[in-house]
Amino acid sequence: MSSSPDNEVMGTHGSRAARFFFMYLSNVVVILLYFILCGRAGYSVTGIRNALVVTLGVQTGYVALAYYCGELKQFDLGLWVLFALGAAAGWTGAGRSIFLFQHYSPALVPATLGVVALLPLLLGREPFTVYFARRQVPRWQQQTPQFATVNRVMTGYWGLVFSIAAIMAALAPTDWHFTALYPNLVIFGGGMPAGLWLPNVYLRFFPGELPQSVEPLIMGMPFAFASRAAGDARATIQFRVTGAQPGDYYLHVNAGHCRSFEGLAAAPDLTIRTPDSVWLRIARGELDGAQALEQGLYSAEGDLGVLVNMREWFTARR
Repeated sequence: MSSSPDNEVMGTHGSRAARFFFMYLSNVVVILLYFILCGRAGYSVTGIRNALVVTLGVQTGYVALAYYCGELKQFDLGLWVLFALGAAAGWTGAGRSIFLFQHYSPALVPATLGVVALLPLLLGREPFTVYFARRQVPRWQQQTPQFATVNRVMTGYWGLVFSIAAIMAALAPTDWHFTALYPNLVIFGGGMPAGLWLPNVYLRFFPGELPQSVEPLIMGMPFAFASRAAGDARATIQFRVTGAQPGDYYLHVNAGHCRSFEGLAAAPDLTIRTPDSVWLRIARGELDGAQALEQGLYSAEGDLGVLVNMREWFTARR
């Protein structure tokens, strides 16, 4: 089951390359810069101090740029605090702190990211994943009750991933397998692909409540699609919605798959004209679809067999 990825998402006003940089590359670049400078200096005390100051300067400039572009995220501030504390400790003679950066930097970085992930979650604030979700998830999905819940689940998962990476690096601070290889495998191998499977797995077991507005309800119908019941059926279903939240949407059912789109289909097999409130009640199971059609609460044109089959293809919840 799927929905169209072509709906509007929030993000930077620049190119896709700029969005990709702000979302994924910026923190990787500054972290690599820090470790490259430390490595060139042999992780000496002086080298660590200089690396922290230079990295702090670069991160400060980036934070200013990200804020100006509306792309500032929690990880940016978390890393800035890490490097700021390290630079301050280095130049005020706090030897113990410099020792931590000198020997445990590979653990401090994921530990910082883990704190940034979990602290807002524990305090009931917006999770860090919301920044990424708003730039990748269609607008209608952001209106669903599940949007906030899935973001909390993703944040908890990422907190676990960063914690595992930090513990690995701390257990063997002189073994590059534990400071570089294994933590990065956990982060990039176990963490990054989670956005492709974790939300679907969670929603399969905890589907949650139906949306309160018609756009996310209709656009989210692929998530309630019973592929086995549909079998090899093919149909295009057009919705012409009136009322307080008017709009045009259509579903494309094809061989066990369902996708949703905004706008008008070229040649729909079935066209449903309905007030938003009526279709919301039908979807919630508060109103029988057949009776509502007989009473003229909504109308259907085209292949009415598709309309009958929709009772099995899509499951209403109370």
